[in-house]
Amino acid sequence: MLFVACSDSELLNKSDDFWYNKIIQALDSVNLDEADDAYSSLETEHIRSPLLESATLLMIQAHMKQEDYILAEYFMDRYIQLFGTAKNKEYIEFLRIKAKYFGFRHSKRDQELIEDTLELIDDYKFNYSHSKFLPYIDTMQTNLLLAKYTLNLEIMVLYKKLDKPKAVEFYKTRDDFNWVDNKKVIQPDISFIRAMFEN
Repeated sequence: MLFVACSDSELLNKSDDFWYNKIIQALDSVNLDEADDAYSSLETEHIRSPLLESATLLMIQAHMKQEDYILAEYFMDRYIQLFGTAKNKEYIEFLRIKAKYFGFRHSKRDQELIEDTLELIDDYKFNYSHSKFLPYIDTMQTNLLLAKYTLNLEIMVLYKKLDKPKAVEFYKTRDDFNWVDNKKVIQPDISFIRAMFEN
């Protein structure tokens, strides 16, 4: 206990440079837990440090690279709270959509994520209609709409099996279903094991 107390006391009153370098070292070693701790110390002890903005961006990118999208979004929220301006918010909101998009794994289990991300995309295109990120946003939107289309198709097939013609007709007439030529859609490949559990 004495050793731990001494170690903790040695880390008190360290400069913002010290904590920033700790973050860099931890990220170089791909130790996100250590980087998170160093970031917390930097933010707590040096909230007005000019290094904090750069450190927050580093934490966003590091968590996204490691596919830890929930924590990446946490740091995005912190960035907007601490440094948000109209100009940099455009970039952060693009990263938020990107994090949700790459966090998408299975259409049958992530229906809500598809809908939430498509809503975010609509808001983004409305708020940042001249953004340089729009080509990327459009690509993500198209892929998510295709995922939604595939899901609707599977639901329609299920209703056919259950002999529910009204439900089938409902899905056939939906706007988000009719924009695609079904003959041109190539269904995604899924592993044999996953197919056994999902079909």
